[in-house]
Amino acid sequence: MTITSPPTVSIRYGSRRLPLRLPIGARIDVVGRRPAAASGDAVLARAVTAPLEAPLLDEFLRGAVSPLVIVNDATRSTPTARMLELLWPALSQTLNWRLIVATGLHRAPSATEARAMFGPLSESIQPRYLVHNGYDEASLVAADADGLVLVNRAVMEADRLVILNSVEPHFFAGYTGGRKSIIPGLAGEKTVERSHTGAVSPDAAPLRVDDNPVRKFIHTQTRFVDSKRIWAFQVVLDRDDRVAAAFAGDVDATFTRACEAAQEFYVVKLAQAYDIVFSVVHPPLDVNLYQTMKGWELSQAGVRDGGVLIVTSPCPEGIGAPFYTRLIDAYPDPGGWLDLADRPYTLGLHKLVRTARARARFRLFAVTDIPGTEVARYGYGSFASVDMALQTALEHVGPAPHVLVVEDSALTTVTRPRD
Repeated sequence: MTITSPPTVSIRYGSRRLPLRLPIGARIDVVGRRPAAASGDAVLARAVTAPLEAPLLDEFLRGAVSPLVIVNDATRSTPTARMLELLWPALSQTLNWRLIVATGLHRAPSATEARAMFGPLSESIQPRYLVHNGYDEASLVAADADGLVLVNRAVMEADRLVILNSVEPHFFAGYTGGRKSIIPGLAGEKTVERSHTGAVSPDAAPLRVDDNPVRKFIHTQTRFVDSKRIWAFQVVLDRDDRVAAAFAGDVDATFTRACEAAQEFYVVKLAQAYDIVFSVVHPPLDVNLYQTMKGWELSQAGVRDGGVLIVTSPCPEGIGAPFYTRLIDAYPDPGGWLDLADRPYTLGLHKLVRTARARARFRLFAVTDIPGTEVARYGYGSFASVDMALQTALEHVGPAPHVLVVEDSALTTVTRPRD
């Protein structure tokens, strides 16, 4: 929508909304994910009963001795409990199946988060419940002859994999979902590091799967699992986190279809660039600064060269990744971050390189609850309030700006014709 002066718009910030006090003469457009015309259980059920390039789940599991169900961690809105409920009749006929949370290098879900993830199935799942820890070398085994691909031993012990995930744009892997549940989801630290190496490349971009070096690594290095041993259940969520599309069956066929569906609900095509872009990160991806970067990455196509992008995210858990802090300690000068693209990759280095590229094109501000001096170390102009950030932005771009608000910006992806 376009609003004429005086604009009166509010944005989500954690559990509350904050007003944007724009000056008279400002123009503002608000975009976000789209609602689905049809959604919910019927969409899920159709997918389960009509799998793509694969048998029904009960047939897939017939004769299985040690199936492994792989689910997303708590940073996703994936409707894991409802998906499991639909698969429960087939799973319950298999005695020795286990379930593992594909955390990658993220933290484990809390007990409260786990109960929310599994809902009424929590007690039944508990005896089968595993959480991946990519730093725990004792839990890792080599998946290749050279010992370069390390994954959770539960993957190698399983004779079937059932993957449940959601597919949405990702700022350097193109999209989440698909084989990403295995690598980096169930990989060891060094393998995660190798999978992220290509993230310093401009070809590692949102919505890009073909010729994306990160996706290429994931696709090739997960081939140690025969595709016929994987049954995937992948969903796309709409603006209200309702299931808008779902696909079950072959892991690659379902991923391709889900990516196509995600375009309809997540992607906003812009006709022009804006003076100021508000990148509004919604829960659960507003949990820390590490996750918050996804917001401005997916919004940055909307800001003009020399403009201002303001990312808003409370970050109740602070920075969020120890290796991110270690990198900042090692490379404290943002002026040198672009040169890091030519250095041997270490985990998280892409964060600094990509931040430097953004800072070279526009001003990057952050409104968070983290102390300002700490946020500034990560390359942001840091502000304690939206009003303060906006005032500084207006001083830079002028008193009558064209403003874009991107709601749910860690998922909503804006593009322009040149992108």
